[in-house]
Amino acid sequence: MPDDSITILRDPAPADIARTPQEFLRQLDGPTLIIVQGRDPSRCRALSTLLHGNELSGLKAVHGWLRNGEQPAITLLCFILSVSAALEPPLFSWRQLPGERDLNRCFRPPFDGKPGRLAEQTLTLLDKYRPECLIDIHNTSGMNPPFGVVTHEDPAHEALVALFTRRLIITDIRLGALMEISRLDFPVATIECGGNRDPAADRLAVEGVWRFLQAEQVLQLPPAGLHMDLYHHPVRLELAPETKLTFADEPDPAADITVPRHLERYNFGLVDSGTFLFWLGPRARSRMCLRDAAGADVLPQFFDVQGQRLYAAQPLKLFMVTDNPLIACSDCLLYAAPETGHSVINGPGPSELPDN
Repeated sequence: MPDDSITILRDPAPADIARTPQEFLRQLDGPTLIIVQGRDPSRCRALSTLLHGNELSGLKAVHGWLRNGEQPAITLLCFILSVSAALEPPLFSWRQLPGERDLNRCFRPPFDGKPGRLAEQTLTLLDKYRPECLIDIHNTSGMNPPFGVVTHEDPAHEALVALFTRRLIITDIRLGALMEISRLDFPVATIECGGNRDPAADRLAVEGVWRFLQAEQVLQLPPAGLHMDLYHHPVRLELAPETKLTFADEPDPAADITVPRHLERYNFGLVDSGTFLFWLGPRARSRMCLRDAAGADVLPQFFDVQGQRLYAAQPLKLFMVTDNPLIACSDCLLYAAPETGHSVINGPGPSELPDN
């Protein structure tokens, strides 16, 4: 089967689903759309998982749900796409196949190469079946808490994310990700369940997927309201491909950027102005930029470089700090947003914010 051709599998019987996620993927043998008829077949909603081959929480949740044999409230469209990357040795180690584009950067023209053609076919299928919403389930490479990311801030997007978590990033950065096809009449949310080796992330995915598939309505906030921690207008710390990055407790003279190991404690926490963040080598500034939604380098606005050290120039929320240098150099090191505090949506105050 070509790697850029999506096979459609309808209503698989629980007994036909392999015992483990690994065996299940080998059964699929390529990118697949699984369609399961709902109790109300007149409507459908979509779920995507495994856009990155090393992010398994969503796959595990879907696999367990299929083996359990429950019928969804409305018809489910489940996209499982980066099967080849997940099965490439060593198993579940590759974000994308070596030498190929990141599939979750391909959902806008030009649709070049195998990942681009796969993304284009996914969009065609979504246009054909017209689901009422879509969630795209991921993991982070570091030990992050769960959070959601959307491109629109409205009750429907907030309600989708709240099935999984109360942390929500509203981004205006555009990279070609699947969530960027979101519209007011077709909300799409990315769910980052937590670290890709964290059992808590797997549990969160199982619970959130069950709520998403069993609820009659998923686009309405609860009548009692809820409280969400919102982050607006993030900026993205990007590194040139040749950047030498390391994680250590003291500066590495061979590295362009040395990230102190304790930095992950700031994930989704506030750092005050003047907080030390990284050690910089002599070439670091020329190999890094902090991009806003317009593509401008706004690093001086957010960070203060003093000699070989980088500090926060204003109170910031940091998130998506990775502990994987390969991921950081191929994508980004972290995101930051101006400190915005908590936002109440129709209801209770900060004491009601769940730990997840």
